[in-house]
Amino acid sequence: MNKLKEIWGKNKVLIVLGIILIICFIAILIVTFSFFFGGSESVYGDRLDGIENYPIEDSFIDEYIANLESDEMINSATFDTKGRIIYVTIDFVGDTSLVEAQSKAAASLEQFSEETLSYYDINFTLISESTENSEGFTIMGARNVAGSGLVWNNNTPIESEEES
Repeated sequence: MNKLKEIWGKNKVLIVLGIILIICFIAILIVTFSFFFGGSESVYGDRLDGIENYPIEDSFIDEYIANLESDEMINSATFDTKGRIIYVTIDFVGDTSLVEAQSKAAASLEQFSEETLSYYDINFTLISESTENSEGFTIMGARNVAGSGLVWNNNTPIESEEES
């Protein structure tokens, strides 16, 4: 017992610093293991919890695509869901103007229920090949659950002129 009192008396500061160092090392290990090895098994984390409450039925998808493809300006349409995002790709005939294509996509949002619009983000890709009468376009639009309308991002390739 006298030896412990003697060691404590001579090395108080070192013993306290050593204890603090050990506590910090244990805290770092706990945080590291919980960060890299803990958590959800899903690659999406917990963002998709409750997605089963907002299903998109195959009958709705078929009806949605059929409604789009019934328009004479639309060649084809695809519908894909990944997580909480709905991807719609619409291929228009060559003579369709960009404004007409955007209005068709915006009008197609009316087919979705309010419940679906409040849960899923929706991304549109509108494509039209160039023809003799038009240059064609590729444009993307998105509707966020918190938003009320579509936001468009023009991705039409522009050919640069070479300087002579």
